[in-house]
Amino acid sequence: MGDSINLADPAFEPTDAQLQGLSSRAFAGVRAAHAASLERLREAIAVERAKVLESLAHAMVTRSRPPA
Repeated sequence: MGDSINLADPAFEPTDAQLQGLSSRAFAGVRAAHAASLERLREAIAVERAKVLESLAHAMVTRSRPPA
């Protein structure tokens, strides 16, 4: 797609190939960005899960002690 395209021109009607090229470039990084976002979310969930489990274990030990 070497020629200039003016998408603001209401008379312009892109060909199927031009539309495919535009959409390919527009969404080129979406799959990788989505995968990276999911990985960060999974890591954050793992960290929070570990914190909660540690807190729960501490609470169970504290409650299982006989009163002084």
